[in-house]
Amino acid sequence: MRYCCLSIPLILLLSCSSNSSRNIIGVGQRIHHDDFEYSVTGFKVSKFQENGSDTTRTGNFYCLVRFRVENKALRVSHKWNNSIGYIIDETGRIYENNPSLQQLLEKSQPFGYRDSYVTPAGSADSTCLAFELPSQVKRLFFKVRGEILMGDIFDRVRFRRMMVRLY
Repeated sequence: MRYCCLSIPLILLLSCSSNSSRNIIGVGQRIHHDDFEYSVTGFKVSKFQENGSDTTRTGNFYCLVRFRVENKALRVSHKWNNSIGYIIDETGRIYENNPSLQQLLEKSQPFGYRDSYVTPAGSADSTCLAFELPSQVKRLFFKVRGEILMGDIFDRVRFRRMMVRLY
């Protein structure tokens, strides 16, 4: 009887703990955030920065991430901007989207750059985010940020723990 009383709290504790490998997903898989779903539809890592017809070699890497937002809400629009996503490396260092690099990319490979987005209910938007990374990084993950909404309470704000593998 005494062991049974000890095992119940242990089982509850283990069921509540998060398994970090469950939070790593691949390109094309979705991150659920209330009525919104985010996904990385593709990415490219390169040592070259394209500038019109010129290609400049630098000491850094460039990571271009195709990002999609689907609004599954029935009435509410989703407002977001280019800082919605960021990259984290294997050491936990964070890299933010580079708007000037993103605008430069728009000139050579148009994708519909905007500073901010309003995705109406029942529709989707996409963009290409651009990151400049030091050459020594090896394992990259893409993460999203956002406000905690009512639907996030039920899955313990899982969208903030989700990481898209970029390697």
